[in-house]
Amino acid sequence: MANQFTTKYFETHQLYKEKHDFVYLPADNCKPVMHIAFNINDPFFKPLGAEITSILETNKDIAFNFHVFVDSYSQENKDNLEKTARKYHCNIYLYVMDMSIFAGFHIKVARFSRVTYIRIVMPWVLRHVADHYLYLDSDMICVGSLKQFLTTDLEGKAIGALTYHTPDRVAFLKMKQDVYFSDGLMWIDIQEWIREKITEQVFSYQGADPRRFKGQTQDLLNLVVEGNMKPIPNLFHHKNKDFSIQGILIHYSGRDKPWEIVLDEDDELWRYYLDISFWESMPNPMPPKKPSYYHSFKKLAQVYRAKGETWKEIQCLFWYSVLKIRYKI
Repeated sequence: MANQFTTKYFETHQLYKEKHDFVYLPADNCKPVMHIAFNINDPFFKPLGAEITSILETNKDIAFNFHVFVDSYSQENKDNLEKTARKYHCNIYLYVMDMSIFAGFHIKVARFSRVTYIRIVMPWVLRHVADHYLYLDSDMICVGSLKQFLTTDLEGKAIGALTYHTPDRVAFLKMKQDVYFSDGLMWIDIQEWIREKITEQVFSYQGADPRRFKGQTQDLLNLVVEGNMKPIPNLFHHKNKDFSIQGILIHYSGRDKPWEIVLDEDDELWRYYLDISFWESMPNPMPPKKPSYYHSFKKLAQVYRAKGETWKEIQCLFWYSVLKIRYKI
């Protein structure tokens, strides 16, 4: 059966079912303009709220247009987006996508969803409103200036991203070269993306055996692009919890998330941006008392031991023991 997701399809179909515009950027704006895009499901609005708030608080010399792509939303989350746009005098656009077109893509890990595939069609949605945009995963906060992206020369490439030395992944995917990049942060030239037919090529992998891949969109994009991208410097602050590394973005890519547990100053900073956002605060630094979180209580006990907070350490060790037993049972 021929692939229906051709260039003509993306040229002629509206890819979203709803679009809500929260436009508060002043008409006489003189600041440089930047577009940033995200894809999330409804439970991830709180991390997104903290991230957008951190960007706006840290980059007051940039005029932002945020594009939020979702499969669904609650009225509260929609209202909070509009409040954010109004407070910070920026533009936020909410797109509710037609998720049926992603049904043929595999889900590699049960806790993931197909919203990750929305990033593959973003250039088609944004092609009439921007030349470039920054795609960011929603498990980050910003601690520095994003202006450098506005002067990043992609040298004719569609994507600028961080690369990793992953020979095992490259070999597993049977790639022709050894450049493997992360799709969690991408500076994208929209017209070049469309010219290279990246969306169409990724869609050609629908229905492929999931055993061919170790991930989802990231593997597919790497197979399609095959190294034809612009590597950019590592931008992550305190990468892998190395507090000597200075960058502009904190990426909470590990197992322990700051919306579940507070282990260090980076987690505390995430909670701070949540506190000043329009989303509800999370004052309890303890993880959920569920068996799958037993390991987090052990880590938190070590944090309280280092701080000399013995009673909190004992509480954490108690829940670590109880939940570990439940988990093993």
